[in-house]
Amino acid sequence: MSETSAARSSPYAVTIDGLVAGDDLGFVLPHEHLTIDTTDMNVVAGPYPPDAEITIEKLGQLRRWPRSLAENALLDDDAAVVRDLQQYASVGGRTLVDLTPIGMGRDFARYHDIAKQSGVQIIGATGYYLFYGHRGRVAGRPVSELAAEFVTELTEGVDGTRCGVIGEIGMSAEPEPDEWKVLEAALAAQAQTGAPIWIHVTSLLPVNPVLDFLAEHATRVDNIVLCHMDYSLRDLTVHRRALSMGVNVELDLFGYPAWTRGYVFDMPSDTERVRTLIGLAEEGYARQIFVSHDVCMKMQMTTYGGYGYAHLLDAVGETFEQLTGSRELLMQFGVENTRRVLCWDNTSS
Repeated sequence: MSETSAARSSPYAVTIDGLVAGDDLGFVLPHEHLTIDTTDMNVVAGPYPPDAEITIEKLGQLRRWPRSLAENALLDDDAAVVRDLQQYASVGGRTLVDLTPIGMGRDFARYHDIAKQSGVQIIGATGYYLFYGHRGRVAGRPVSELAAEFVTELTEGVDGTRCGVIGEIGMSAEPEPDEWKVLEAALAAQAQTGAPIWIHVTSLLPVNPVLDFLAEHATRVDNIVLCHMDYSLRDLTVHRRALSMGVNVELDLFGYPAWTRGYVFDMPSDTERVRTLIGLAEEGYARQIFVSHDVCMKMQMTTYGGYGYAHLLDAVGETFEQLTGSRELLMQFGVENTRRVLCWDNTSS
């Protein structure tokens, strides 16, 4: 841990194991999951039944219908997570933000063990996801009560473990009333603590309404991150609107292994993502760009045929080199930009 008597820059990032100076965060994956349960979203499709185990011959079905096997939607293989985090560390990764919301499999006790075994610093999150993930915890509660819950988890912690970010706050393609309520509570907690917010959007459809809401309710937007903005890169109008407002834009589906269908019909390749990021950086937005993988299913881990957490620094880093001659932009996204947003705690000791 980085809490030493040596001089540190202030403010600090809040990891599950304590405060860390910004310079000690290193390269950060800002949108990942170590444990999560999204089985509520499962579908019945393909030749194999929902209760079938994941095996190599079933990867074709999963790439077409990722949630057709219940096991895939339950990220609960800690040994596989540790192996992939060790690989991430071996290629230069230092920190990871776990954005698993309240009530969806967030497990700080396991995160402490995973951090210890892997050597990767972990930052936890407070917040509520899409309405289906509220699971009875949001309905009927006022904004002030939800905000107070977030503030408590950020400042005092959950059984002694503090959260370092707010998120991922879920917004459906057509946002539900309780989702707007959670977002308002997140903004209130942000205003009180200075903690950053990650906002999940289901397709690009809710982006403009969310930006309208932020324009009306947010006290600041420079530490707000819009997630999954790489569902489609064919039209960058909403991306540029967000960036021009000062909001951060995150392309966090690098290495996503699934078939392009539904609201991910226009899912770009990783090379297209990199080309888009280079273009936005040339427009002057390099400081507001975040990149990650959003590992949230077993098929994204190397044990189950995926790329794991090292993909950006490994393969995608090579793509940046091929297109720009260096990894400088990738390092800005993963080191400088994340440090700016994650360091919010002004505790002096």
